[in-house]
Amino acid sequence: MSAKKKRAWFICPQWQKLVADHYPSDIDAARALHTDPRVLAALRTGSPVAKSTVLKMLRQAGRRHRLGWPIEDLVIDTRGR
Repeated sequence: MSAKKKRAWFICPQWQKLVADHYPSDIDAARALHTDPRVLAALRTGSPVAKSTVLKMLRQAGRRHRLGWPIEDLVIDTRGR
């Protein structure tokens, strides 16, 4: 099995609400959070992404806005689903 298939993938169910509350579009959020709009679109649709990517964007968003939840509570491992 390849390393990529073994890797855990993570989602953030609250991501759509977090982005909608603070940014008018994924492009504006991508600029503010220093990430690729395709990754934001994947999170918005509930597609799993790498944990480091999710945490990086949540930390960046947390620096700019009050998230209302601890970052650890926003990230869900898809292996347990």
